[in-house]
Amino acid sequence: MIPVPRFEKFLNYLLIFLLPTQLAIHFWPPSAFVFGIRVDYLSPTIYLTDILFTILFVSWIRANWRQVGGLIRKYKNYLIPLVAIALINIAFSEAPQPSIYKWVKIFELLAFGYYVWARREVFNTKIFLNTLYYSLLFFSVIGIVQFFLGKTIGGPFYLLGERSFNISTPGIALVDLFGKVYMRAYSTFSHPNSFAGYLVLGFIVLMFSYSRKEIFKRALGLSVIIFATILTFSFSAILGFIFCGTVFIFQKLNLLSVRKNVLILSSLFLISMSLPFVSGLIKERVGVLSSNVSQRLDLSFKAGKVISSNFLFGSGLNTFVVTQPMVSYSGDYIWLLQPVHNVYLLIFSELGVVGLICVFVLLVKTLQNAIYTKSVLLIFSIFFILATGLFDHYWLTLQQNMFIMILLLSSSLREKR
Repeated sequence: MIPVPRFEKFLNYLLIFLLPTQLAIHFWPPSAFVFGIRVDYLSPTIYLTDILFTILFVSWIRANWRQVGGLIRKYKNYLIPLVAIALINIAFSEAPQPSIYKWVKIFELLAFGYYVWARREVFNTKIFLNTLYYSLLFFSVIGIVQFFLGKTIGGPFYLLGERSFNISTPGIALVDLFGKVYMRAYSTFSHPNSFAGYLVLGFIVLMFSYSRKEIFKRALGLSVIIFATILTFSFSAILGFIFCGTVFIFQKLNLLSVRKNVLILSSLFLISMSLPFVSGLIKERVGVLSSNVSQRLDLSFKAGKVISSNFLFGSGLNTFVVTQPMVSYSGDYIWLLQPVHNVYLLIFSELGVVGLICVFVLLVKTLQNAIYTKSVLLIFSIFFILATGLFDHYWLTLQQNMFIMILLLSSSLREKR
């Protein structure tokens, strides 16, 4: 085991603590505009967490270049097809520049995943867990204060990426409680749902990694994290937690085999694939729906249009916002300039059936690894991500959620014996 220098450990733990931040430099080339409107998803962005990881990774490669070279040779049969898929996807992309930026991000996440896996001795320690705990607690308090203030805090919290808005800002997520309107907890995230997903995934790590003694010791802080999650009023996070909890209980009772787990995974894919066909019928039969549900159904219908036009290779990674207005006009572009709120449809839209099959196979192999190595943390986390992916896109589109997802999956992976 290669020893880890103190400065590298410090940067690792600083990166973990600051993962919830969205402090970044945004660039606004013409490709980042749709109908003259700036779209964050299309903007090439350099985050503080990108800079911290780049420093870590470059210094680590310099000290371990032979190991990295051996890795490339060992996994070239996987890397070459991945690069080929990326090049084909960019070549057929409806908007090549956003696709190039997104593929750079994908390879950065792969590098981060390998780095975490190679440095498991850093990411499977009590210091790591405590760093994650205090990070979740700190950013939970920010969200709780925002909820009761009815606005963002401002001041030094801007340096953590907290955006400036209040309960009266158009488009802000609100909740009506006993006749009074409140702003849902955002913390330093772009939406309460992504904040909730991050908190729950982090909470899962702590609950499966801490001893009972540590859980009891940190009960107050864990309660604060739970309270912040409640104040996000994220239906998808709560439903996802219940779903994966149910799967986990069946798993502990030995009622689920590998085949049945794959069947659950397949069912989630099939449910998502049916949404473009049934979304119009649901709106017609149900009648009055909340704006959130109605928008999700509209975007699912638009995803079906994008898929039918780019079935094989997709419209190009990170192009859904660009292509969906082209294939289906609805007169509501300003509010629907966002990805479809379903990770399965988003993958199918942007990577085509080829990419969808590759992702499905990757998920099956990861799930098999979790079952064979009896990693209950990995099983629980995978199903939480998959369940919330039915209702939201942040696992594929937002920096904080993508990084903690890769961090968890990579640090939990074990080699089969």
